[in-house]
Parts: sequence; structure tokens; C-alpha cells
Amino acid sequence: MSTSSTKGVYDKHFSAISQFSNRLNHIYKISLLEFLYFISFVVNFGLGKIVHLLSPEEEVYNYYNDKKNILNQLFVKKGWGWTTLVITLFYACILQSKNITNKSIKVRNAIIRFVLVTIWWIFFTQWCFGLPIMDKIFILTGGKCVIEHKDVVHKHSHLIQFFQEIENGFESSIISSYSCRKLRGNWEGGHDPSGHVFLMIHSSLYLFLETLPYWKSWTHLINEVKNVINKLKTSNKSVPEKVVDILYFIIDNPHVVIIQLISLWWFMLFMTNIYFHSLGEKFVGLLFGYAGVTVVYYVPRLLVSNKNKDQ
Repeated sequence: MSTSSTKGVYDKHFSAISQFSNRLNHIYKISLLEFLYFISFVVNFGLGKIVHLLSPEEEVYNYYNDKKNILNQLFVKKGWGWTTLVITLFYACILQSKNITNKSIKVRNAIIRFVLVTIWWIFFTQWCFGLPIMDKIFILTGGKCVIEHKDVVHKHSHLIQFFQEIENGFESSIISSYSCRKLRGNWEGGHDPSGHVFLMIHSSLYLFLETLPYWKSWTHLINEVKNVINKLKTSNKSVPEKVVDILYFIIDNPHVVIIQLISLWWFMLFMTNIYFHSLGEKFVGLLFGYAGVTVVYYVPRLLVSNKNKDQ
């Protein structure tokens, strides 16, 4: 293929991508980068299912299939805590820059958005005027908590009113999945939306969209990383002094921490998509994970856009 024909194909593809990007931005108020990050979770979803179907059993069932693995116990189960810590540190680093204007307004708006996405996390996974949304869905579709060890319920006599005695133990359709686990019960029947899928998508999208306005470029970040690595290699400083240099690097480039956390979430989401829940349960978790950030970040954009059109 000649150089001119290759350039023609390149220009054609570039034009198509540009038109698609402009359409996304004009109609839906979403950038191409945001769109690609959004669909990455659908790609994760599909890849997880393919790996589960094609891998032999000895490869599919491994360390990550154990819910007690360190990443699940230390990070995923405390996911919103890590998200809160990281976004707090991010803003603490960003706001120390003299280049940031209207700091009080930015802090106020950031707090409002954080409160809204936290409320959505609470509603779906912790409490929603009673049971959380994911438990309401499970129970409304026929799910219940079954405890085969009668002594467990008797030890928690204050909970006996919430259970019905059956032949091999007790069952309840009004206690939460958290309480069921604490009582060593089994969450049986019903449609059990994946809280892990919800958490990792909700948290990742929040961190991505919240920090994107302060993003410079990959080139800038890569150059900064190279500079600090070269500085550490050629420096005769002591280890504590080098640690201080790394901390200063992170303060100047807090996106490094954000990238690490959302990368971990993407990996653990992949593990969940391979090993846990049915397709339907993961899909519901995915939809609810999208829902919160869509309302917080994109609905206001559309409202402002429509308002400007009417004026």
C-alpha cells in the first residue's frame, strides 16, 4: 500500500473518530475519554466471562477465588474507606498549588458531589430506609437467610423474632445480608446483585470523573516519573531523604495514587467477573454502579446544556 493511500485510510479513520467524539460531546455531554472509560467495565465484564468459560478448572479456581485473599479483605471490603482516603489526599495535594483558582468553590462542590455519591453507596450496600437496595432486590425476588445451626440463633435471642423455625434450622426474609453473614447463615434463593461489582464501578467512576479536570497528560506524568526515578538513582541521599523526595513527587502528582487505586479496582472487578455471581447479578451491580455517577456528573451537564439552548 502506497504512502498516499495509507494516509487516506488514516485520515478517514481519524475523521470518523472525531465525528463520533463530537457527537458524544454535543448530544450526551460526555468526552471520548470518559466514554472509553465507561465501556471499559463492559469489556471487563465480557473478558471475565470468556476467561471463566475457556480456562481449565485448575486455572479458574485459584487464590482469587478465595474470599479471604488479602486484596479482597484489605481493599475491596473496605473499598469506600479507601476511596474516601484517596480523594481526601488528592484534594489536599491539589489545593496546595498556587495555580488553582476559586479554591473555596471547588472544595464546596467537591464535598457536595462526595456526599451525593456516598449516599448512593449507603443506599445500595448499607441502608435504604431499612434494608439496602441490593438486599431489597434479593428478598423481593424470593431470597432469604437460612441458618442451619439453631444454636447460633439461640445465642442471639434478640434476633429470634426475625426468624421462622424450619425443619433444619431457621430462615428469615427481613434481615440484611450483612446480619446473615454475621450469624453464619446462607443467603439462598432470589436474585443477589453483586455488591462488589457495584462498589468497584461506582468508586472507580467517581474517582475518575472527580479528578479528570485536574489531569494534565500521560506525557507529563511519564516525564515526571522518569525524572524522579533518575533523581533517586543518581542521588547520594539516605533512604529517609529519598522517601521524602517520593512523597513530594506524589504531592505534586496525586493522580499517581488515583491511577493505582482504580487499576486495583479494575483488576479486582475482573476477578469478580471470573469467579463470582451469575451474569444477571453482575449486570445489575454494573447498572447501579453506573447510575449514581450518571446522576451526579452528567444530569447537571445536560440540564445546563438544555437551559442554554432555551435562552
